[in-house]
Amino acid sequence: MSTGATLVELLAVAVGGGTGAAARYGLDTYLKSRRGWAPLWSLAVVNLLGTALLGLVLGFTSQHAAGIGGLGGPVSADGTGATSTAQDILFPLLGVGLAGGFTTFSTVLVEVFTRPQPVRRIVGVVAMTVACCAVFFPALWGGVTLAGG
Repeated sequence: MSTGATLVELLAVAVGGGTGAAARYGLDTYLKSRRGWAPLWSLAVVNLLGTALLGLVLGFTSQHAAGIGGLGGPVSADGTGATSTAQDILFPLLGVGLAGGFTTFSTVLVEVFTRPQPVRRIVGVVAMTVACCAVFFPALWGGVTLAGG
């Protein structure tokens, strides 16, 4: 039974989250300003990439790394299942932090609700909800499958 995150895990999430958020901002800004993409399209691409990344990380860590994020692995000599390897921070760093900071539904909602026409707001929310179900779940599954999970 887990008693909470360790300091190392919290730091891994913080570093990964900050890096992911900065990468999201950079890619989203690039796609909108340099490529002329509509805000919702750029964020959809960002979220699709981040979801696939999360699938890759989840698949890799569940298949190859022992004891990461409570995903299984051999039990240590003290019976806790805890390991002291660098692998213990892979899922908090890359899965929770990087992929979590990179993807964000809240930014999509800001883009939707700053639209001048209320009808476009409703259409945006419905479209993004459908996209989440139709595209992002398969992207997550695809990432897990590619990683061998």
